[in-house]
Amino acid sequence: MRIFILLFSLLFLLSTNIAFALPEPGQDLPFLGRYPGSVMDTYKTAQFDEVTIPLGPLGKNGLIRSETIQGKATYISYKVPQDRSPLEFISNYQQALQRAGFRILWQCADRSCRTQDGDISTTLWRGAPTRRDGNSEPFLFENGRMLTAEHRAANGIRTLVFINDNTEFGSSQIASVYAVQTVPMQSGMVTSDAGQLTSQSMANALVRQGRFAMHLPFDFNQATLRTDALPTVVELARLMQQYPALRVRLEGHTDRVGTDAYNQKLSLDRARAVKAALLAQGIADQRIEVAAFGATRPVASNDTDAGRAQNRRVEVVDLTPGVISAVSPTPAGATPAMDGNSPATPRNTGTPSANIPGSELAGTATDAVRDETNYQVRQGVRGLVRGFFGN
Repeated sequence: MRIFILLFSLLFLLSTNIAFALPEPGQDLPFLGRYPGSVMDTYKTAQFDEVTIPLGPLGKNGLIRSETIQGKATYISYKVPQDRSPLEFISNYQQALQRAGFRILWQCADRSCRTQDGDISTTLWRGAPTRRDGNSEPFLFENGRMLTAEHRAANGIRTLVFINDNTEFGSSQIASVYAVQTVPMQSGMVTSDAGQLTSQSMANALVRQGRFAMHLPFDFNQATLRTDALPTVVELARLMQQYPALRVRLEGHTDRVGTDAYNQKLSLDRARAVKAALLAQGIADQRIEVAAFGATRPVASNDTDAGRAQNRRVEVVDLTPGVISAVSPTPAGATPAMDGNSPATPRNTGTPSANIPGSELAGTATDAVRDETNYQVRQGVRGLVRGFFGN
């Protein structure tokens, strides 16, 4: 009797067209909604990963043209209404992207999405989940439509979107959406003091090679010297106090993300920020020169995040060769030893000198460059693109 009542109740509910909305695995992209009637099937996001974005058809040995981009990645797949064609689906997405300021980089339809002897499918993001095989989504490059679009913000941040409406799963039509934005990787998750610059190691580098690089922590695309950069600057100031005749040139460098003009200005502003911090430590202005090279002098490949991190630097160049090796240093407090033959001594691990508090030093450095630093990242486009992926 109970079974009969349950079955009767179920049939009644179905006959009244009551729909039960199951919770979806994620949320739509903030800047790009879904096609009406679509149901989210799969979702995943990663704060930092690597995605291959198609820029051309799939060939026999992989994509003819593509870009592997690192940043914040999001993958969404939707079950698309069966009465809507891929042409209508993609055309609506294309219009929405162009209204949001995106530029279409590539699109294709059916067999033009792969060469005559090309493979049928390939994997773009190994981290993307799918119900197909429990691993990563294989994109089919035929019998459908796809497009790739790009947004470039004034601050150099790029957002790429790839949309594919040709992957079938059972009786459902599945559309896949990739979005990846070139935000910086969250670094400093694993710490080590082994490579910390000290005044002694700086002196050794200037004697041996006449220069050394400081990879100072600046906020992304800004020239504001962060508080955690101050210990390194304090060590450089200590070195210059030990050798009063020492003069240096601060050379700013960036990676290639962004325009040449923007990178040139950013590298100059960062070099000036370091100079302002040294001035706040009591170093005379005439002892410090500044120069900027933007992205023109890379020391590593700009195709990887690790390489770009190496290229973002301020180099210190000795303008008075021989001063350090010829003159005994003026005492200016304990100098930590990093030489393997010298006994290890305690060193300053992050507190600026007592006469210049960290907050005052940071404020002085910021004030010195504020008038010349009208960041484009603070304009409306920054708010638009950074809002795409949240905080």
